[in-house]
Amino acid sequence: MAEPGQWKVCSACRKPIGFETVYFVCSVSTCNRKRTALFFCTVDCWDAHLATARHRDAWCTEKTSPAG
Repeated sequence: MAEPGQWKVCSACRKPIGFETVYFVCSVSTCNRKRTALFFCTVDCWDAHLATARHRDAWCTEKTSPAG
């Protein structure tokens, strides 16, 4: 769970993702469901997710977290 002042934590390395910060999401819909909701702090963390996800065709999308 994110601490005060943090928006979310990275799904791979568990580092905090702050407000108004660039983060990455997986292009595959099952990774973006409300219940799953995977967020990554770097492209490398997203890439590490691919090893276990077994996606056929995937890419990461850059987004910006909301303002606090």
